[in-house]
Amino acid sequence: MMDTQHIVDMQLAGYIDDELGATERATVDQHLAECAQCRQALARQETAHALLRQHAAETTMPDGLAARLLTGLPDRPAPARTTPTLAWWRKPWVGLSLAGAGGTLASAMLAVLLVLPAIHDQTALIGDDILTSHVRSLQPGHLMDVISTDQHTVKPWFAGKVSFSPPVLELADAGFPLAGGRMDYLARQEVAALVYRYKLHVINLYIWPADGHPDTPVTQQSQRGYQLVHWQQNGMVFWAVSDANAAVLTTFAKQIRERASVKTAS
Repeated sequence: MMDTQHIVDMQLAGYIDDELGATERATVDQHLAECAQCRQALARQETAHALLRQHAAETTMPDGLAARLLTGLPDRPAPARTTPTLAWWRKPWVGLSLAGAGGTLASAMLAVLLVLPAIHDQTALIGDDILTSHVRSLQPGHLMDVISTDQHTVKPWFAGKVSFSPPVLELADAGFPLAGGRMDYLARQEVAALVYRYKLHVINLYIWPADGHPDTPVTQQSQRGYQLVHWQQNGMVFWAVSDANAAVLTTFAKQIRERASVKTAS
């Protein structure tokens, strides 16, 4: 008989997808309440699932990967076409093969193996565009179209200029005074760019609609001496960039997230 730890490891994917029966779910709930390590594993899988839901429909499987992954699966040969999009998991022969190889766990592992490199590549491309826009904005006359420390001036300025209402928050009490904003163009769409300051540093905060994709945690990266953080929240994508250090930008992101949540709840 498998011990409780192994049962939980095998059932986390089904737990996230709400595929467990009442008894199995109760067993996992009880174990998660007692095991911090498994709670951390659950959080990691939930993040991976959120990224999969966000990016799977537009991601392409690398050449030859389908054949290599399916080599060890029973009763079904590898497909002749080796570069399908991730809609491959909806095909009947894949469903049968995955059922024979472990069902939910096997499909989740294959999906993660296929999607995560593509997610990384797409995020890196957006990060490159964000950084390019930030550096360009620092040239004289490019930083702001509306100059104001008042959110009630900056927010209305975007009305009619973008097709959404960006959250404009004042963070002067946290050391990040609002300076103004501008329109920009990223990810093939118009975006709102809010400008904040931290001492002598400029922070650009880019916002655009998440198109129904789920919330994601803050992720930090560094490029060419600049720090970038990004996350999704309340139906919006957020990217912040600055030459301030990583700790400062992470604190800035935390302040935006917390105040945006409070504003939405109210």
